[in-house]
Amino acid sequence: MKYYFLVASLPDLTLGKAPAISYEEARASLLLNLSASDQEKVALLQTLTDIRNIRAFWLGQPLDPRGNFGEKDLEEAILVKDPFPEFVGDFLDRYEQQEDRLRYFTSLYASFYAENQENLSGFLQRYFQFEREVRLCLAALRAKEEDRDLLHEFQFEDPTDPMVAYFLVQKESGDLHVPQEYEELKTAFLENGSDPKALYREILEFRLRGIEEMEFGLPFAIDQVLGFLARLAIVEDWAKLDDERGRAALSRSLG
Repeated sequence: MKYYFLVASLPDLTLGKAPAISYEEARASLLLNLSASDQEKVALLQTLTDIRNIRAFWLGQPLDPRGNFGEKDLEEAILVKDPFPEFVGDFLDRYEQQEDRLRYFTSLYASFYAENQENLSGFLQRYFQFEREVRLCLAALRAKEEDRDLLHEFQFEDPTDPMVAYFLVQKESGDLHVPQEYEELKTAFLENGSDPKALYREILEFRLRGIEEMEFGLPFAIDQVLGFLARLAIVEDWAKLDDERGRAALSRSLG
C-alpha cells in the first residue's frame, strides 16, 4: 500500500533543529491513515521503546512517551505479563527479584533482536538489525576500553552470530577492530570518550544516516513512514537533551 499524500506531508528532519511536528502528533496522524496491518508495524517499532521503559520503570526514571504503554498500563503489563511478547514473560518468570531483573536486563534486548531477526522482513528487519549492531559495537568498544571481559558482555548473545563471533575472537587483542561499516562509530567513540554529550550526538548522527539509507528506494511505502518515525525520535532525543528525559536517554545510550 502506498501513502502518497501522507508521506509528502512529512517535514524534513535535521539534528539540532526542532522538528516541525512532535512524535506524538505524527503518531496520531499516522494511525488515522494507516491500514490495520501497518499500524501493527508501528506498534512493533515502538516495542523497543517499551523494553527500555521497563528498565526505566524499575529504576524510577521518567518513561519515554513514544512507547505503546503509559506508566499505569506498563505497570499492569509487567504484572500480568501481557500483552508483551512471550520472551518478556519468560524473562519475568526467570528473574523474579527486581535486582536480578536489572542485572540481567541486557538479555531482554538479545531476545528481542533474535526474535525479530527471524520473523521480520523489509525495513523493520533491517532497522532492528542495524540498532542491534550499533549496540554490539558500542558494548564491545566500552568493554575493551574498560578492560572488561567480552565473553561476559556478550553472555546472552548467540556466539555463532557473525558479528558476535567477530568480536569474541578479539577478546585477547589489544585493539578492537569493528566491521568496516562501523568504522565511523569507532572513530567517534575514540575521539569523544571524554565528552559524553559530543559522543551522544555522533551516535545519533550515525544512526540517522543509517536509517536514511534504509529508506532510500522505498518512496511512499510503510517502510518510509516507519523510517520517518525512527528518525523523528532521534531528532527529539537530541532536542530534549537538556531536560530530565534527555539526560536519561543519554545515560541509556552510553551506559
